[in-house]
Amino acid sequence: MTTNSINNHRHLIQTLDEILNDLEFDIDHPIKIVRMTDGREVITVRPNPFTVSRMYTSGRPDGRKPYGKSSYHEYIQSRMEDYQDSNGSDEGFELTEEEWQTLFDESYDRYTRYLLCAGIKRWHDVKRDTDTNLAVTNLAKQFAPPEIAWQSYQYKGYMLMMNSIASAELSLMEDNRVEALNLVNDGIQRIGQFCGECLRENHGEAENITRERYLANLIEFRTDLESVEKGTEEEDGMDRQEEGDDGDATDILDELEQLLGEQDR
Repeated sequence: MTTNSINNHRHLIQTLDEILNDLEFDIDHPIKIVRMTDGREVITVRPNPFTVSRMYTSGRPDGRKPYGKSSYHEYIQSRMEDYQDSNGSDEGFELTEEEWQTLFDESYDRYTRYLLCAGIKRWHDVKRDTDTNLAVTNLAKQFAPPEIAWQSYQYKGYMLMMNSIASAELSLMEDNRVEALNLVNDGIQRIGQFCGECLRENHGEAENITRERYLANLIEFRTDLESVEKGTEEEDGMDRQEEGDDGDATDILDELEQLLGEQDR
């Protein structure tokens, strides 16, 4: 090894040490979000003193732009649009096994990102990434051979669960609990439809896992939301009673009737 290369390596290590010091990682804050000069955000994670990972919050998690597109999925979408323009429909559109694998590999990286984003409550990112991964798996279901499509499609129940939770959390951030409950109920219905699809296509194990884990988790999430909603309505009802005439039983009955009407809606 030459003296110049040794000096270059020393400079590189010193630069890395300076960067890590600037990020100020510690046990309580192993995740940092850094904004690049081009406006993109990067999540940096240091799970232990000797490992640091980085992930872009938008586009491809690795920050690359295949064929000038923000993701390989976007590139495939553009190819499909060109195919439709040339042929009048998407019938007959196909990809090679290697191209499907590239799509699935990118989806896995996206899964890693939305799992991390869920942990730090970046629900917009979780919603976007689960939307994209659902689009990829549905694309594979439509155009790929069954044995290839199933590599991704078997995880659709999990994607639907995370997508529903992210959508509901975004509604809760706007203090819209009714909308959140509706979104969760819709997610439960979609997962139920996926379970039925698995049974019809003889994928009993996937149906069992989806029902016992992802569907059960979403039903539990709904139960928690309903408990919070019920508690809020009861508190509102008590506040209205205290503000009114305590001796007027008719007013109390009217308020209870109004509460029941709100729950029915």
